[in-house]
Amino acid sequence: MVRVRTTAFILSIVLVAAGLAVIGLSALQSVRSAPTLSVEGCHLIEAEGDSAIVRALSFRCNITIAWGTQLGLGVYKLNITNIDVERTIIDSDAQILLIRVGSSSKTVEVRTTAASAIVRTHATISDSSLTFYVLGDSQGYQGGVYEVVAAANEERPDFVFHCGDMTPFGQDNQYVSFMRALDNLTLPIFLTPGNHDIRMGGASRYMDQFGPPTYAFDAGPAHITVLDTSQDNVSEEAIAWLEHDLSESVADWKLVFTHIPPFDPRPSGDHGLANATTARRLMDIFERSGVDIVFAGHIHIFNQSVRNSVRYVITGGSGADLYSADQGATYHYVNVTLSGLDAAIEPVSLQPPVIERDHVVIRGFGEAVVLSVEDLKEMQAVTGLSSFQNQYGNWRGQGVYSGVKVSDLLELVDGMTTDDLLRVSAFDGFEQRFSFWNVYPNESWHILQGDMILAFQFNDTIVPAWSEGLRLVMLAPDGAYSNDDCMTTSAPGLGYNAYPSAGAQWVRNVVLIEVVHR
Repeated sequence: MVRVRTTAFILSIVLVAAGLAVIGLSALQSVRSAPTLSVEGCHLIEAEGDSAIVRALSFRCNITIAWGTQLGLGVYKLNITNIDVERTIIDSDAQILLIRVGSSSKTVEVRTTAASAIVRTHATISDSSLTFYVLGDSQGYQGGVYEVVAAANEERPDFVFHCGDMTPFGQDNQYVSFMRALDNLTLPIFLTPGNHDIRMGGASRYMDQFGPPTYAFDAGPAHITVLDTSQDNVSEEAIAWLEHDLSESVADWKLVFTHIPPFDPRPSGDHGLANATTARRLMDIFERSGVDIVFAGHIHIFNQSVRNSVRYVITGGSGADLYSADQGATYHYVNVTLSGLDAAIEPVSLQPPVIERDHVVIRGFGEAVVLSVEDLKEMQAVTGLSSFQNQYGNWRGQGVYSGVKVSDLLELVDGMTTDDLLRVSAFDGFEQRFSFWNVYPNESWHILQGDMILAFQFNDTIVPAWSEGLRLVMLAPDGAYSNDDCMTTSAPGLGYNAYPSAGAQWVRNVVLIEVVHR
């Protein structure tokens, strides 16, 4: 009996000890708290808890995950985007498990008992040749972007580059629309912001999603330098960085990508960098540093020119309103192949945009944007009760209108002067012309006419359900824009003096608002 009890007692001790060991091992393997991340060659979009999303800004990325302790088990999910999943290899000094593959992303789970882990990516591309597409100035029109994505997925260049002005004015919905057009792209796309992209707080939105606007990386036989010119100038700090970056490279090809070119190649053109001194300095740096090609957008044409051995390629035709055809204006992207000492640069035609009834072109001199109803809703809206009198003296259009002041729309394209006219065109070709004072009314005109707006909503109905919108509306303070009001607020030869009807000024289904020099 004693012997049996002793055996049972010893067995109990063994079981308790084993349980404590299991508990101790479990404690050692417990998952750690959130680490800190540092990245090189990529941009950290989001980090939360035990996961992060990064966007590749090069063909080689280094991501360091640091827990600061070796207690427990380090487990982390990393979604690496903007890569060619077929050519990109991911490795690490830790254990990694591939858990998801997207069209241009891979998600891995990192596991380690070390205090930190380094995850590396590198793409397998040729050391002697390079093929890529360049486009610019889509400005919210995604049709050309979809065409480029389809061609890239079929032809398989090494990457795509957008030279900026992806959006009309840098709003969240505009960036979302652009990124949605890239959803099926199976290659990396590198970017630099344009002047439109940084408007109305757009610079911070760009950097949150895409990372720094100035960066550099190597791609096969080429060194790629991306220079931010979205503010129509370049800082001293950026110029110093540019000189250092180019001087350090010994690549066979040196390529610079930017938005605003240092000069406008058109005779009497003035759409290059506004600061002529900065432009000259940049061109000097390109020449001294042996830059082979500078790619830019901003000017809505295709053009190639060579100045002091540097080739400049302007590709600003992927969707924005074009300049005249005799200046090289065509909807296009550029297909570039570098092989040995040769560069083949071929413009590829894109389908011209079809402006839908729920879009409007705002055109100034050297600037134009295409806005959707969603874009208009992002701007400051004004709402008011109004109506108009037709040529027979009958009152029509009574109701509440919401829209954007035409003066605010023109600010997107550098406004207008007192000598300019404003031409407003409808989907069916009907048009009316207005003076500066209709757009920016003084006190005496404002009392009669009120604000001139482009309305997207009538009562509770929004375009396209509202069949007469987008519509030009005069928000008369008394809610009634009469023929007498129209006659008093019409400049010679315009408005009532051209067609005696207040209602005729309320252009329906507006597709174009354009500043015209007299």
